Amino acid sequence: MINKNKIQVKKSKLRRTLRFSFYDGIFASIMFGCVQDYFTPFLLLIKGTVLHVGILSAVPNIAASILQIFSNRLVQFFKSRKTVFCIFVFLQALTLLACAIIFFIVYAIVPDAVSYCLVLIKQHQIEIFITLVTLYTVFGSIGNPAWASLMSDLIPAHKRGKYFGFRNSILGVLLVLVSLFVGITLRFSHTEYIMQTFVAIFLIASVSRFISWYYLTKMHEPPFAIESTRILPPNIFKNIKTNDFLLFIAFISLMNFAVYLSAPFFAVLMLQQLSFSYLEYSIITVSAPFIMYVAMHLWGTIADKIGNAKVLTITSPLIAIVPVLWVLDSHIAYLLIVQIFSGIVWSGFTISSFNYMFDASASSKRVRYISYFNLINGIMISAGAMCGGFLIQMLPAVNGSSIYTMLLVSGILRLGITIVFAKRLKEMRLVET
Repeated sequence: MINKNKIQVKKSKLRRTLRFSFYDGIFASIMFGCVQDYFTPFLLLIKGTVLHVGILSAVPNIAASILQIFSNRLVQFFKSRKTVFCIFVFLQALTLLACAIIFFIVYAIVPDAVSYCLVLIKQHQIEIFITLVTLYTVFGSIGNPAWASLMSDLIPAHKRGKYFGFRNSILGVLLVLVSLFVGITLRFSHTEYIMQTFVAIFLIASVSRFISWYYLTKMHEPPFAIESTRILPPNIFKNIKTNDFLLFIAFISLMNFAVYLSAPFFAVLMLQQLSFSYLEYSIITVSAPFIMYVAMHLWGTIADKIGNAKVLTITSPLIAIVPVLWVLDSHIAYLLIVQIFSGIVWSGFTISSFNYMFDASASSKRVRYISYFNLINGIMISAGAMCGGFLIQMLPAVNGSSIYTMLLVSGILRLGITIVFAKRLKEMRLVET
């Protein structure tokens, strides 16, 4: 009887924790929907250049990647994964609040002869904004390995694809709907009040993240063991040819390098060169994530059956086609079809790479392994964004834009990386054959 009661208590705690995690996800999705696709448009609004767009993508990613390697040490110090991600989610909410307050003060108060600080802030508003986005990204990323480790311990390996696929589908659709609503709001905001609209968006995002933090504090943390180790062991890259996890890191990080050669500049292409409205930009931008999240539950179920490595092998060459399709036509209806295709293939790639990382790492090492993955992946993302920002200014134009040239380069590079790495990935668990 005692054992049955203990089992019921454990099941009750698990259900309650997963419910609180889902509530956290709802409000986190609202936050991401408010800001994820609108940092770059806001940067362009305050007179940022293409190079600034590259920096906005690169600097936050590389800072977050480097500092994230301390996640394992922080978990060791606090002896709790929950404490770590709760602290940094709270700080992330504060950065969005700071962003709203600073730009409200700067644009709501008319500078006069004595308001030297306001004038100074406005002169350096691009640098201040990039700094705030960097802090936002860093705080969000440092807690991520601890959260992912805790969640992976709650969900059995053979059910992760289905569970995370379902969770990501629901929350992802919410994120997309919020993002679309933000785009509609910006589209119908009077030009005179567009800055105030962005400030309100940042404020809503901050409040949503504070509510998300509240639900995270309610989660139950199961007992766990964590290895004490150096922050970055000197032999991390030893035997990369035979280490399946390192091969996986190399594949994903190189693929993301190729992706981010062009990814940060879609906003510039649409808003400045194709003269899309905020609504048209939003429709094109959210269509791929919408399809991606809708299809994720199905891809997760497929991956549980045939294996994550198999799904990665299927989807990665299709991902290489996406940027090339963008070069062929700029009509919004055509681009919508391209984005639907993109969402389908990225859905399988994203959920399978997420779960492959869990399959390839033991529970006691998972925080550290996820931190290593995010470090290397983030550095390559940043390198891709910075290289793209510089190269776009030097490449010859295709169809009147050097961004199109970069899209072709990105597609060719993605295909080459797929040919070299995809077939070498080994399945980390038993699957149906």
